[in-house]
Amino acid sequence: MSLPPTIRRIVTGHNENGEAIFDSDAQLCPYNPMTPGTPEPAKEGEMGFVTVFRTAGIPDDNTSPWVDMHNKIVNLVEKGNATLRIVDFAPGLPGLMHRTISVDFGMVLNGEIELELDNGVTKVMKQHDIVVQRGTIHSWNNKGTETVRMLFVLLPADPVKVGDKELPDTPLPVSFSKDAGEQ
Repeated sequence: MSLPPTIRRIVTGHNENGEAIFDSDAQLCPYNPMTPGTPEPAKEGEMGFVTVFRTAGIPDDNTSPWVDMHNKIVNLVEKGNATLRIVDFAPGLPGLMHRTISVDFGMVLNGEIELELDNGVTKVMKQHDIVVQRGTIHSWNNKGTETVRMLFVLLPADPVKVGDKELPDTPLPVSFSKDAGEQ
């Protein structure tokens, strides 16, 4: 077993004359989202995140400078922003049941992973399979021997309502919170 490869992220933009430019071309190393405070590079056997991009709003403002969110502790989803993230799931890590107030598009880039709902029902996802996660409580379980890499796009959504009751998001470990360094 070895560490997953870095992610090459290219961001385009415009110069002062309105001409298209390459604003950034960087290799992003997966970081461990469970690290309190400043993220550290993911080690073998750990979960790894690459926050590729987060918009400043929906719609985004392509005129303003963009903010690099990689290697920063940020919430999984932020109201009013779209987030593109790569997640590496190391084999044997326990899944974390969670719900975000979002609609998430997830695609398996390599490997095979089990998607489990809070009622215990599961589906196995393989390379190139896509899930549209609509605010359900779920967990990702890598029961294989190799790291699984997935791509996620998270968009904020209204909470799911059952009758008059809104289903809340679930607490996550403090290290998943942008306020982790303050606790």
